[in-house]
Amino acid sequence: MESQKLVIFEVNEEEYGIPVDHVVSIEKLGNVTALPEMEAYLKGLMKVRGQLIPVLDVKHILFSGPIEVNDKTRLIVVQTSELSIGLLVEDAKEILDVKKEAIKDLNVLALQSSPYISGMVNLDRRLIAIINPNNLVGRLEKVHHIKDAVEASTL
Repeated sequence: MESQKLVIFEVNEEEYGIPVDHVVSIEKLGNVTALPEMEAYLKGLMKVRGQLIPVLDVKHILFSGPIEVNDKTRLIVVQTSELSIGLLVEDAKEILDVKKEAIKDLNVLALQSSPYISGMVNLDRRLIAIINPNNLVGRLEKVHHIKDAVEASTL
């Protein structure tokens, strides 16, 4: 039976999943260095295991509101085709092994409104949107500025 492992996280009391093959690590939020004149969703840069990672506020990207940072807040470091990024989430909950038949593709209409969601996991009492990090980063305006800032930075 085919299955997919997902890192499940929470934003705005909704559950999302990222395929584990994109996930490098899950970290506690450390010191984030803010960058001048950056997009509101970009919190800044953080050093993770010697590498500079742009920290993106997932709540801001999905719901246009800033995340409330607390003890549960986590940084999910993901590798995309563009660059490594840290997704700031309210809570990283678990790694879930989801059977392929529990994953439903989104219809075309839904895809246009949320292009970075690649499918929905339908479990007994849970509905989990699967986020494709490549699409998420690719859709962000000014992502090339972030890339330049990371390359130019010597924190």
